[in-house]
Amino acid sequence: MVAWIFAASLLLYGCQAHTINPSPEPLQTGGDVYSIPLPSSKPVDQNWWASFEDAKLDELIDEALNRNFDIMRGLARIDQADALTRQARAARLPQVDLEASVLRDWADGETRNRLDRIGGALAWEVDVFNRLGSAELARQSERAARVEDLEAIRLSLSAEVTTAYFDAVGQRAQLLLLEQQIEVDRELLELTELRFEAGLTASVDVLQQSSVLAETESLVPPTEALLRVAENRLDVLIGQAPDAVDRIDDSDRFVPIKDLPFIGVPSDLLLNRPDLRALRNELIAADAEIGQAIADRLPRITLDGSLFYGDGSDFTGPAGILLGSIVQPLLDWGARKAEVERSRALYVERLAVFSQAYLQAIEDVENALFQERKQREFLDRLERRRRFLKRTVEETRDRYTNGLTDFLPVLDALKEMQRIERIIVRQQRALLGFRIQLHRALGGQVNATGNGDPIS
Repeated sequence: MVAWIFAASLLLYGCQAHTINPSPEPLQTGGDVYSIPLPSSKPVDQNWWASFEDAKLDELIDEALNRNFDIMRGLARIDQADALTRQARAARLPQVDLEASVLRDWADGETRNRLDRIGGALAWEVDVFNRLGSAELARQSERAARVEDLEAIRLSLSAEVTTAYFDAVGQRAQLLLLEQQIEVDRELLELTELRFEAGLTASVDVLQQSSVLAETESLVPPTEALLRVAENRLDVLIGQAPDAVDRIDDSDRFVPIKDLPFIGVPSDLLLNRPDLRALRNELIAADAEIGQAIADRLPRITLDGSLFYGDGSDFTGPAGILLGSIVQPLLDWGARKAEVERSRALYVERLAVFSQAYLQAIEDVENALFQERKQREFLDRLERRRRFLKRTVEETRDRYTNGLTDFLPVLDALKEMQRIERIIVRQQRALLGFRIQLHRALGGQVNATGNGDPIS
């Protein structure tokens, strides 16, 4: 009878055997190249932000990678996954326990039987159908996913620090520009007042220029507020409470953006982006759980035994017991089958998430490339307009000084030039943002620094 059950189980296993795919691919593949023609370049073995060549930025990111509490969270999740992996691995090995017992049997006030026993007990599930092996692979894959999650946190953190850093630099540059514009407005106001005192112009010109000066000065407080917000963000990212101490000073400037980094082809994202690597490992874990659920419907073979030393009424000396058993689930009202179906549905869900994330990763790269290209064109045209406005301001001011025109052309040209100058600073910051987005979309390299302990 036992042999018949075992043979039937083997037949069932042969019909339902599950093969785990160690290298799943997304349902939708990317193209052979990106849609935007790119110059040839070679991969560089360095942190992605090193291309900015900014020593202060390097220091801030290094500090953040060693002190940020999101890093601590990622490390703790890896420790949890390590423990679960060790548990799954241990379940595949024989379990040995120390046992001791004392038996006394009394009848009519007299001891009839006595047995004292001490020894070791063994329990081992023979993993014929890879139930425990599948569970271990699932935990190993989940641990690998947690490691990739930590890499994704490091990449995201380095991008956030870079973003906050250039936000602060941008606001500091705006303040410096406003100081220069306020100085120009004051000089022009003095000129207008002198002409008014000499009877060469009307008082309305003085009022108009005073209004322009007041407008420029009114832009200072909100810019200072945005600077403080960026500075506070930097404090939090490096694991410190905001302290109202500026990390960015007037000497810090936007760095020139060099050539594009190595882009590769869309399929490279599957290897380079840690979030995609994490999703792939989650998919492998779900696949392994299908194998575990299928194996749970098949016979479970266990060996139980003990080796002990006994001292009793009928026997004294060493002894051993060995018991083998086969348990085949027969009637569970569809519970195990439902678990198989649930595991398969989970795999489909994770496959869809993985495929969608891959498409979005390609979209991120395409968007960043196109936005950076068009941003450069935009800045070139803004700079061309600024040069024309600068000449216009100089000529209209000379004509106004010589009494050849009224004040309105000077006022209009000056206000427009100042506005364009402020826009240029913002758009230079936006260009840096698109480069940061590109590095992040490509899965920019982050070499861990220090010991990785955020509270060390």
